[in-house]
Amino acid sequence: MVALFVVATIIVFLVIDYFVQRAAKRKTALAPAAHVSAKPRFVIPKGYFFGKGHTWVELLPDGLTRVGLDDFVQKILGPVSAFELLPQNTVVQKGDRLFTLRQGQKEVSFHAPISGKVVGINDELVHSPGVVRKEPYKGGWVLLLEPANLAADIKQLSIGNEAAMWLKEEIKRFRNFITAQTEGLAASGSALPAGVTLMDGGAPVNDVMEHSPQEIWRRFETDFLGAGNGK
Repeated sequence: MVALFVVATIIVFLVIDYFVQRAAKRKTALAPAAHVSAKPRFVIPKGYFFGKGHTWVELLPDGLTRVGLDDFVQKILGPVSAFELLPQNTVVQKGDRLFTLRQGQKEVSFHAPISGKVVGINDELVHSPGVVRKEPYKGGWVLLLEPANLAADIKQLSIGNEAAMWLKEEIKRFRNFITAQTEGLAASGSALPAGVTLMDGGAPVNDVMEHSPQEIWRRFETDFLGAGNGK
């Protein structure tokens, strides 16, 4: 009797172990493989106003405004080698060229999202342009402006959910843009830059424009950063 009880106990444990192992294997089979996603998360912080030329405006307590470039642009363009900034006391109108970003021999210019006077520049950004990659909305601000007509200019900028919806449409527009550029290069017989065709689920990956020629950078500036987008 004792022997039968022992045998039964062993069988019960074997059955339990079988189902435990089976469940573990099933869980492993269903679990997604670990990977590093190439799709970037484009940040839109609360309290910041965004212009259509991919610049942002932060209102400061003293009435001045900080201006910089958004996370979307800095991620798709790739590493920055230098910034060219307007000197202090320069007066700009909304839509005027405000600063230029360089990557080696390539460059794009950004336009003023508001009218005002340059009253400060980010010295850290001048000496260490890579800071914009780490903190595009904090340490990577570009210029300090004393606004001239903020009440009117701010109405043409977006904030919060409105800014998020606008950026979502910009991502779609950029996907179509970069696809058209690569197809154009292929049709002309030009070699495709390695980074240009990298997409992840329809979204651009980090540094997708880094290996693009200056010609594509100029078209990107016209279509996404031009003076018409700054107004």
